[in-house]
Amino acid sequence: MRQRSILLLASALVLGLASVVLAHQWLTRAPAAAPTPALTVVVAREPLPAGTRLERRHLAETPWPPLAVPLGSFPTIDAVLGDPGRAVVLHALAAGEPVLAAKLGAALRATLSAQISGRHRAVTIRVNDVLGVAGFVLPGDRVDVLLTRDLGRDNPVTDVLLQRIKVLGIDQEASERKDKPMVARAVTLEVTPEEAQKITLATDVGTIGLALRSVADGTEVKPRTVGLADLAPPRAATRGEDSVAVRVLRGTEAATSRVARDR
Repeated sequence: MRQRSILLLASALVLGLASVVLAHQWLTRAPAAAPTPALTVVVAREPLPAGTRLERRHLAETPWPPLAVPLGSFPTIDAVLGDPGRAVVLHALAAGEPVLAAKLGAALRATLSAQISGRHRAVTIRVNDVLGVAGFVLPGDRVDVLLTRDLGRDNPVTDVLLQRIKVLGIDQEASERKDKPMVARAVTLEVTPEEAQKITLATDVGTIGLALRSVADGTEVKPRTVGLADLAPPRAATRGEDSVAVRVLRGTEAATSRVARDR
């Protein structure tokens, strides 16, 4: 019985030693895993407004996760600058933002027209320091367009002509990175063709004003026409409003009496 136990223990030791040797040989012979190739993506080294003509100093190559490379990005700076058709920024880039082909274009396209979305149009209206909200309207803001006109017989009224209209530019400044107020003489708005017709007509029949909206305000109200009557404060009720004055003649004498209104 003792010999049998010794034999089983020896067999287990031999098998264990053989397993260790075989595992070591298999691990040493297995090919090493191929390293993940390092990828780079070209990013903006600094904020680049629309219209910037790209130079090497504007760009940088930065490592990027292989599975998260943005579509339309460039692996090297030479790939960006090698094509003259991609020499200009069409849409503003932030510092560290990947440079994408969709945001670049030829110099002739680096204009305000590149920022107009869909089938919209750009129309410009003349304003002053008051009607332009004292210069606090900046490119990228949303405004309501107000029209004040005279309907005749000294009867001026104000209507909300358009709501939530995007501001494309102030004078000749179209950068949405502008963050300081600037008094302007002209404001360019992004509108539909029909809205462009309304604004053009409104500038001939009255005075255009702008009302700046909150960034978070996406609602549209049902405006009504406001006239002079809306400017008068509500009158307090007086004692005589419940009666009317009646003038009574008795021969050559006249007297005035108040008679209660018939309700």
